[in-house]
Amino acid sequence: MNVREAAERLIALSEKEGATQAEAFAILAKTKSIYIDDNIPKIADSKVELGVGLKFIIGKKIGYTSSTLVSESPNDVVLRAKAMASISNEDSKFDSLPDPKKPSGSPDRFYNPKTAEVDSAYLLDKAMQVVDSAVSENVSVPNGVLRSSSIDFHVQNSLGVNAGSMSTMVFGHFTAKSEGSGVVGEGVQRCWSRSIHDIDFIQIGQKLKSQALAVLRAEPFKDKWEKIVAVLAPSEGSEMLGSLIGFAASAEQVNNKSSPWTDKVGDRVAHENLTVVDNGLSEMGLLSAVVDDEGTPTQTTLIIEKGVLKSYFCNNYNARQMDLPSTGNGIRRNPRDAQGGFISGAACRPTTLEARARSKSVDDIISGIDKGVYIEHFAYPLVDPMAGTFSNEVRNACLIENGELTTQVKYGLLTGNLYKSLMKEITLGADLQANSRYVMPTIAFSDVDLVGQ
Repeated sequence: MNVREAAERLIALSEKEGATQAEAFAILAKTKSIYIDDNIPKIADSKVELGVGLKFIIGKKIGYTSSTLVSESPNDVVLRAKAMASISNEDSKFDSLPDPKKPSGSPDRFYNPKTAEVDSAYLLDKAMQVVDSAVSENVSVPNGVLRSSSIDFHVQNSLGVNAGSMSTMVFGHFTAKSEGSGVVGEGVQRCWSRSIHDIDFIQIGQKLKSQALAVLRAEPFKDKWEKIVAVLAPSEGSEMLGSLIGFAASAEQVNNKSSPWTDKVGDRVAHENLTVVDNGLSEMGLLSAVVDDEGTPTQTTLIIEKGVLKSYFCNNYNARQMDLPSTGNGIRRNPRDAQGGFISGAACRPTTLEARARSKSVDDIISGIDKGVYIEHFAYPLVDPMAGTFSNEVRNACLIENGELTTQVKYGLLTGNLYKSLMKEITLGADLQANSRYVMPTIAFSDVDLVGQ
């Protein structure tokens, strides 16, 4: 049974069981993974997973369930979803499932055949290119994973939606450990791409090594620098900025009155240098598809233009509450792992948030800063999406003084409020990178503090 047949079967059975409306999502995910442990490939894993998710609706009562269909039939899934709907409370905000619309292109638009066809031996070779380029007398690679996936999904509902999309994605995460004179350093590198052939694995290993060795030279930061400029590498800055905008511009958070940007369309929410779109058709995006996971055509939605909030992104459920069309942001899939994309229903999430790059190089950005810090790696780049506050441990950074990089530092805390910093001057580089749900360059923002521990 292929994904289209699975979805069609679930809808037919649901209608036979008396569903007012029904939505079936079927996905076939094929994933090969290589795991590195202490410089050595320890596990080569290959998974093929067919999964389905079914939304069964009786009036305004909604039941959802999922299955791999390994030990049960489609009819079992339908009966379980029906039982769940029958005991559920009515959802007064539910109006209807999506109506059918023409997809935004051919189903294979974001499918890379060469990436889909790579075998474990090829994946192993690429993972070991990272390891061999990073390992030296005092640098090791304790952990690493390289994962390549092909995805084929199909959505059908009882209103006539009948569409799907195919894609490929590659995810890698490697850590390095350096040791010398009783000091330990670390490096972390991630990679995301729709094509494995677009990734320079030797460069990743070299960067991993240089990061780990730089931390050996780093001094614990013990001072306190206030109201400085932070320059964040794409991996760190995109996670902070992307998660903040992904919350504040979400129609779900707006409808729940949780977003600080509620009722602020047309207002300035950031510096004029910032323009951000949610691009479901991004050539670099890991979640790019011609329809979202509800079968709604994907699109490019302008979120922020020159600092002004232009719109929110919506899935069907939240768009109908706002009397707006869905922007194609009903998402179930995960950019890190293709497995399990059917387990829960579609939620209002970004597809790919893209910040418009500027022409400045990282060196150009740094040269214009009197006092600041260039951060390559946090322990984890977190931000409170409601308040905008953050306090992130710096693991690998370099101080900026009079336009030049000076002292390598670690163990400081970068603190501030990202909503407030966005309103001040922001500088974006030219080095766009894909990181999870985001495609963003190096980002510099002001009015933050660097506090020694």
